[in-house]
Amino acid sequence: MTVLVLTCEEDVTADAVVLQLRRRGVPVLRLDPEDFPGRIDLAVRVTADGEVTGHLSTPTGRVALADIRSVWVRRPGAPGRHVTSGQREWVALECARALYGALRATGARWMNDLDALERSRHKLWQLATAARAGLRVPETLVTTEADEATRFQKAYADVGTGLVVKSVSGRHPLNPPLTLPTAAVPPDADFTSVAACATCLQQRVPKRTDLRLTVVGDRFFPAYVTPRTATLDWRFLPADASEWVAGEVDGALRAAVRRYLDAAQLAYAAMDFAIDSDGTPWFLEANAGGQFLFAEIETGMPMAEAIAAWLAIRRE
Repeated sequence: MTVLVLTCEEDVTADAVVLQLRRRGVPVLRLDPEDFPGRIDLAVRVTADGEVTGHLSTPTGRVALADIRSVWVRRPGAPGRHVTSGQREWVALECARALYGALRATGARWMNDLDALERSRHKLWQLATAARAGLRVPETLVTTEADEATRFQKAYADVGTGLVVKSVSGRHPLNPPLTLPTAAVPPDADFTSVAACATCLQQRVPKRTDLRLTVVGDRFFPAYVTPRTATLDWRFLPADASEWVAGEVDGALRAAVRRYLDAAQLAYAAMDFAIDSDGTPWFLEANAGGQFLFAEIETGMPMAEAIAAWLAIRRE
């Protein structure tokens, strides 16, 4: 049975997992949904008794829908890129519903489920779910009201920690027009401009280090980072400006993370924590499609192998 990998053409992280799958002798078909229609063909039939048959074809291979054991949603584009007609938006929507509808109907295992991926993109949902799971989260305000922002800032100025401002959408730092590094809010900040856009303000955690905890199924891969330059957001530092070290996490954190992932229905997540001066982890976010290869290269932890092992499990 075949593992289906949905990602863009230039994705070295996916390359690492595909290599591990091939070493296991597991057939793999890799494609980018943005090539459908045009470079990818689909035929699917649903019978009166609910049986699903058909296939996916690409220039590099073909797979029967019944032979797909798992689907890895990595960095896929949206269907319709090659559509040139005036009805491009409609065609793209039709093709997206057809492709993902067919894949959902197969009964294959997903890393991660599409509904879980969409839900997990919402940072406020993440924070509330993490807190309910027993993780410690910073107090957070998202607002378009200057008075609310001013009151929130005063509360944390009084206790001496202050605030940071960050993106509520969490776009990747390699997409500069749509990113905002986490930054300290100055004590004399003027919040008038928050009226123009929902603004995320958060209690600043006096951290001593950061933890990137990658979870694959039941396997935990904790990597601690020490930036060589003082920063609130290690993601925006050059690759050689941070040192990553494999570490451990205690049972309480493991249990709370497990509760979060069960609530989120995620098989994979790259979770970020700030570790304060007392060693307490504060949950910042969980990226259901987050990068891991940089931490694997630095620490030697076998994350690509773990993902390949999860994907290789035969469906029931």
